[in-house]
Order: sequence, then C-alpha cells, then structure tokens
Amino acid sequence: IAWNLVQGNGYREDLSVPFDKDIAILRVGPGYEFFLAGVYRVFGHRYSAAWMANALLLAATAWVVFALTRRVFPVFRHNREAGVIAALFIALSPDLITMSGMLMSEVLGVFLVALAAHLFFRYRDVRASGSGWNSWRWLKAAALAFAAATMVRTPAAFLALPMFYDFYRKRRFADAAVFAAVVALVFIPWIVRNEAMYHAFIPTNLAGGYDLLAGNHPGASGEFEPSALNETVVTNYGRIAGNAIALHEALSFIRHHPFEFLKITANRISIYFSFARPTGFWFHLHGWSKALTLASSAVYSVLLFTLGFWGMYRARTAEKDERERAKLLFWMFVMMPLAIVGIIVETRYRFLSYPFLAVFAG
Repeated sequence: IAWNLVQGNGYREDLSVPFDKDIAILRVGPGYEFFLAGVYRVFGHRYSAAWMANALLLAATAWVVFALTRRVFPVFRHNREAGVIAALFIALSPDLITMSGMLMSEVLGVFLVALAAHLFFRYRDVRASGSGWNSWRWLKAAALAFAAATMVRTPAAFLALPMFYDFYRKRRFADAAVFAAVVALVFIPWIVRNEAMYHAFIPTNLAGGYDLLAGNHPGASGEFEPSALNETVVTNYGRIAGNAIALHEALSFIRHHPFEFLKITANRISIYFSFARPTGFWFHLHGWSKALTLASSAVYSVLLFTLGFWGMYRARTAEKDERERAKLLFWMFVMMPLAIVGIIVETRYRFLSYPFLAVFAG
C-alpha cells in the first residue's frame, strides 16, 4: 500500500484486481501506510530504511517514556532513576525490538500513544500554572499525537475517554472543544476521501466488522481466527456491505449467546495478560533465534507486568497531586486492553499498554 502511494497509484494493495475488489481499506491503518510511504519517498523502496526508521522510533519512545515518568511523578525524589528504568523497559524490550525489524504498525503506534500521553500531561501542567493560552499549544500538540495514534492503531481512540473526563472534571470545556476540533481536522480529509471513493463514512478503516466477527462466532477462541462467514461476506457482498453484514452477524452472536461471549472475552483477557504468551512466533525466526526470542520475551513480560502492577499499587501512597496524575495514567492504561478484549486479541495487541506499564514499573 505504501509503495503504491509513492508511485501515485493511490491507497491500493493489489493493482492486479479491480478497485472494487481491492482490500486495502480493510487493513489496519491508514497511519502506518502513509508513514512508510514517506520513508520510501525519501529512501526508495528499501525495507532497511523502514527498519531504521522503526529503530529510531523505538529510541524516541524510550525518551518520551522517561519524560512521562518524571512528569507523572514530579515530587518522587527518585523520579530520574525511575524514568531511566522505565525508558530501559521500552528500549530493551525484546518484543518492540523484534517489531522494529518488521513492517508492523505497533512501533509507530506505541510511540504516538506515549507521546499523546506525555503531551497531555504537559498541557495539564502548563494549564495549572495559569497560562491558559500557552497551554493550548501543548493541548493542540496532544490532540495531533492522539489523532495520529488513532490513525495508526484504532484502539488508541479509547484514550479520549480519560482525557475528556479530565476536561469535564476540571470544567475545561473550551479546552475540550479545541482538542476535538484539532482531532476532527486531522480526520476530515481521510473521511472526505473515503466518502468519495466508497460512498460510506469511514474514519479510519473497514476492519471493525470483520475483526469483531473473527473473534465472536460459534467456536471462536478470541484470537484472530476468521470464520468461514468472514471470507463469504467479503467475496459475495464486497467491502462495504460485507463489513456491515459481518458486524450484524457478530452482534447477533453476542446478543443470542451472551455467556459464550463472556467466556471468549475472559479467554481474551487471559491472553492479553498471560506470561505464557510471549511474542516470537514469527515466520522469519527458527531454531535458537526463535527460542531465545521467546525466552527473553517471556522473562520480559513477567518483569514488566509484575513490576508495572506493583507500581500501580504503590502509587496509592504517593503525594496527593502525584496520586491524581497516577490515577489518570492508570485509566489511560486500562483503555488499551478495554479497547480490544471484546473483539480479538493477539500478543502484539498488548504492546500499546507497554509505555504505561513501563512508567509504573520504573
């Protein structure tokens, strides 16, 4: 898709099929596709350039997490050391390092989620200092990062819930309106393009109905295992009608089999937080490389989740202002699994929660 964008072929995946059969709009995106297109436009169609860009993003994420840790816990006398530890949890993550050597959207998504959180806390600090107009600069930056994160990984949209609750709690309705306006300006061009191309309202992509059906059908495990109906609706009804039918079928299953849905959801939650679900089952890994990746990922998940949840518990004893900040960060963390545990869960889907866990672990 990214290379087609660079070549002027539009947002297409397969040029050998008619446009009405192309499934680019069903892919998660479009944020990472446009990011890759930018890399390819500068460096040519070189995967090594994309891998280097991913590595730089991972390094930048570590720095952002360091800054976020110090901003959430400004009074804690060891906040610098905590920030360094949190940054190391990102920089040395076997999971994220593995992602950096692939063409996957998670690395950019993790960076933008961490950046949106950091900029939002920065806005809150400047706003609390009494500089209303100056704080809007950081507010707009946070809105841009949030919108970009949602374009890359749709579950990031759930970050809006704690953010807008914070606006409501502090009665900052004008700030909420500015935030919403900036986000809308980011999405409008893509929405207008999709309306013209597909004659439908598509703010990001059309993966929603298909993914919901993939995780919610008779015999579903909660992981990405599309049912036969997924393929049927795409083949027989096309992208728009097919997505609508898939959504209807999934909701019908949930409505008529609520206990089975709850059972599948419980399994998805266990997958999300399971130490026994390391990342590393990739097609390019074999033998010792796969074994070492799986082992290091398993050890990493034990440390990150154990220390992260312990940090959340310990944050209850922090100073009042820090406790309030930690609570907001905690709810940002909760949004990441909440966004997907009702749909489908793979191990890599939990990577968006890593910046928040790293802060608390530090």
